[in-house]
Amino acid sequence: MPENPSPRFSTRDLLAPTALFLGALLLAGAFALGPIIASGLKKVPLDIDAAWVADGSDGSRVLDRCSIGEPRARVLEAQVQQHRRIVAVRPADSDEVTLQAGTSLGVSEYTVDGRSVEAKDVCGEETLAATIDRVTVDRSTALPTGGASEVLYDDQKGAVPIPDRNAFTYLLPYGFQTSAPRYFDVPTRQRVPLQREGTATVDGRETVHFVADVPDTDLSRFDSRAILTRPASWFGSFRGVPPEEPLTATLHHSSRRDLFVDAETGVIVDERVAITEDYRFAPDVAERFPELHDFRLTNVDTTLTGDQQSRTEAADAASAREWPVTLTELILPIVFGVLGACALIVGVVVTLRDRRARSDGD
Repeated sequence: MPENPSPRFSTRDLLAPTALFLGALLLAGAFALGPIIASGLKKVPLDIDAAWVADGSDGSRVLDRCSIGEPRARVLEAQVQQHRRIVAVRPADSDEVTLQAGTSLGVSEYTVDGRSVEAKDVCGEETLAATIDRVTVDRSTALPTGGASEVLYDDQKGAVPIPDRNAFTYLLPYGFQTSAPRYFDVPTRQRVPLQREGTATVDGRETVHFVADVPDTDLSRFDSRAILTRPASWFGSFRGVPPEEPLTATLHHSSRRDLFVDAETGVIVDERVAITEDYRFAPDVAERFPELHDFRLTNVDTTLTGDQQSRTEAADAASAREWPVTLTELILPIVFGVLGACALIVGVVVTLRDRRARSDGD
């Protein structure tokens, strides 16, 4: 009996199924990239390491810390500067990340008798205030999870837990659309509304301008360092008040913070904060000596504005965070979709041509 010839397969025979399979695969990838890959890239990164430097305005005034131990208080014009570094630390996983922010406000120069003098030559205590803030946030919403949240105000004491934080501080979520956002102010430990003031372009990034007004707050409610007791003569000369009379004053803080938040990524590209701190006599002192009721002794009076390098680095961070999302959510789906459609068309055309060829052969 004659042997049946074995079927022969050529590359051409595999072209149609390969094209159809590849086209279906590319189209599936185009639809899946956004929901699966891009959604994960929109979360708060696990590798945050950002520095921020802000310079004080001309005419800033601070209380000379070394004058506290002298006969009279001395308030001087000064060049102040704020430094902050934010890093991602543990606990951190696919759903949450802990941000640790170290912030310090210090003096670089004083103006004494019309001359600029280095701070160390006026007073060895150059730091005005410093905090270390740790907060665990949800990587999708950028809001505290209710877990680890504490602030170290005094290196001689333990950190203070902040259980009911529930507000933004160092960033907003990707593509934020919050109707009533709130800001957590670290110095006063309170939440305040973030008022939307419009939009602005900062270093090439489109930002939303928010304002957080922190009302006058007596810091002595939760910080013993905000209480100062000195003889009346140290504060000044007051009619009817004996110079040696011990008087107690408490530190009050208020501020206005302008945040310029990248409209796409939630990164704070620029920041400006006007700080007013002054000592006021405690209520019982003002009751005994009514003429002391309106007394104010400046502790810090300045407006801090981020320097150019900080703005540039923040804008670059926003761009770096946006690009992978744009790539996986827009560019690659379009490319995969076009290639997939072309592959399907090729597969269909080759299949129809082969069928027609077989019909002609029969």
